[in-house]
Amino acid sequence: MKASPPAVWVTRPRAQAQRLEALLREQGFVPVAAPLLAIEPIEDETKAAQLAAALDGYAWVFFVNRSAVELAVPRLRRHRDWPPGPPVMTVGEGSAASLRDLGFAEVVFPPEGADSEAVLALPQCAPAAVCGRRVLIVKGEGGRALLAQTLTERGACVDTWVCYRRIRPQWSDEVLAPLRERRLAAMFLTSSEGVGNLPALVPPADWPRLVDVPAIAAHPRIAAAALALGLKQVVTAPSPGDAGLVAALESLPVLQEKC
Repeated sequence: MKASPPAVWVTRPRAQAQRLEALLREQGFVPVAAPLLAIEPIEDETKAAQLAAALDGYAWVFFVNRSAVELAVPRLRRHRDWPPGPPVMTVGEGSAASLRDLGFAEVVFPPEGADSEAVLALPQCAPAAVCGRRVLIVKGEGGRALLAQTLTERGACVDTWVCYRRIRPQWSDEVLAPLRERRLAAMFLTSSEGVGNLPALVPPADWPRLVDVPAIAAHPRIAAAALALGLKQVVTAPSPGDAGLVAALESLPVLQEKC
């Protein structure tokens, strides 16, 4: 009897997961939508209109992730065309791809790393480049303040637009079935905040089984959060993008043994 393809939890918010799920299918895995966070837009048309009117006054606009891109750009375009307008910057290949899909031909993002530290190392964020200039950061509620704080210290005038909030979703038995049936080969972890929701989403009776499932983290901070919860097999992907996550998955010893 032919074995079923290995199942993998994709824990990104649903709107951000499609590319990764498609890549998993191409590689012979069964992606299981297991979002650890859900995205709830913060509707404020007055704020969007004000920012659209002021947009050309920014040296550049930074989007913290795909959700920020996909929620903010269409709202601004209700009030003006963009591009043309200020250049755009982001933190990783996934959100850069979303910006390109929306018509931004040139997107600045760190060639290595996918965090605020990597963004701050870009020449566009150097003190001489930002001092006296106005920049806009588009983000969700909470999150790290390092980027805004450091740019301010470097002399920039930083505005922020909080256009969504993250909430804890609900999981169905369908999500938990691969874990309970021992078909779950691995899980992707792409948010430290999301990792913190795992104990509330996985029932106590299933937790002992979960801690033995390999977890692939997109960043060392996320890996540290997973280890702090007691997950026993945590690896950090060589790069935070979709390809890096899948490469780490394919290199797991448990999957190599089955090949």
